[in-house]
Amino acid sequence: MKKILVFGVSGLTGYKIANLASKDYQVFGTYNKRKPDIQNISSIQINLTDRNHLNKIFNEIKPNFVINTTALHNVDYCEENPDESFLLNSKIPQHLFENSENHKAKFVHISTDYVFDGKKTLPYNEEDDAIPISVYGESKLDGEKILKNTRHVVLRSSVVYGWTPMELAGTISSSGKPMNFAMWLLSKLHAGEPLKIVTDQFATATLADSLAESALKFATNNLSGLYHLSGLSCESRFDFSRKFAKEFGYDKNLISATDSSQFKQKAKRPKYSCLDCSKAKGLGLNLLDTNNALKIMRSQVEREASYLIGKNQ
Repeated sequence: MKKILVFGVSGLTGYKIANLASKDYQVFGTYNKRKPDIQNISSIQINLTDRNHLNKIFNEIKPNFVINTTALHNVDYCEENPDESFLLNSKIPQHLFENSENHKAKFVHISTDYVFDGKKTLPYNEEDDAIPISVYGESKLDGEKILKNTRHVVLRSSVVYGWTPMELAGTISSSGKPMNFAMWLLSKLHAGEPLKIVTDQFATATLADSLAESALKFATNNLSGLYHLSGLSCESRFDFSRKFAKEFGYDKNLISATDSSQFKQKAKRPKYSCLDCSKAKGLGLNLLDTNNALKIMRSQVEREASYLIGKNQ
C-alpha cells in the first residue's frame, strides 16, 4: 500500500485529507499542539522547525506522496512577526520540498488567495501577477516560488471552511486560529449573538472537503504546476454569512452589514481575491458553489452535533 504523509492533520484541511486518504492509502499525519482523533492513521508530533526530526520522519516513512497544509495564517500576527511568518510559510515548505525530492515523493503545497493585491474586479487566474499586500501574503508567495517549474503542485485556495469537532472544542491550533470562519459563524449564531459582517471583502470561500478531495487527486496523479482551487461563488463575507444562517436554520437578521474600515486590523486584506478555477475545473474536479457546499457541511453537523442546527426552517 502506498504511503501519504500529511503535514498538519490537526488543522481543518489536513484532517479532511487524512480521513479521506485512509480508505486507500497508508496515512501518516503530523501535528504540533493538538493531537487529532482520526482512525486508521499514524499521528506524529513534530515541531517543523526541527529539521533533524523532519529528516528522520521522511527517512523512516519513505512516503510516496506528501501534502503540506501547514501555515501560519493569522494575518495580523504575521504582520507583527515577519521572521516567524517567513520561517513557517516559506522556509519549512522548502525543507519539505527538498525531502520530497530526496525520496522521489510527489509534493502538494496549499497556498492562498492573499498573494493578490485585490485591485481586480474579475476573478484572478493563475497567470495574473501576484502582488501581496501583507507579510502573510508575501511569505506564502515566497513558499510558492520554491515549487515553480518542478514536478510538484501548488494549490491556491480561499477562505477554507468546514465542519470539524476539533475546532468546536476551541483548542487553538499552531496556526494561531481556534476556528474557521464557518465554525465561528455557527458558534455565534447558536449563541444568538448579533454579528456585523463586512460587505467590502470578496472571496470564493472553499469547503475543506472539496479542497481535500482535489488535493489528494493532485498528489496521486501525474499533474504539476500552479492551480487555483476554491469554491465557485464570488461573494462578500456578508452574503456568505446570510446564506450560512439560512441553511443552518438561524435568523439571517442576526447578521448586519458593515465595512472593513470599522475594524482595526494590523495587516491589509485584499478587498477582492476571488479565484478563477477554470484550469482545475477542466480536469473534472468536484468544485462547489456556496449553496451546495453548505448543504454538505450541514449534513455533517446534523450527523455529529445536531443540537447546533437552528429552528428557523
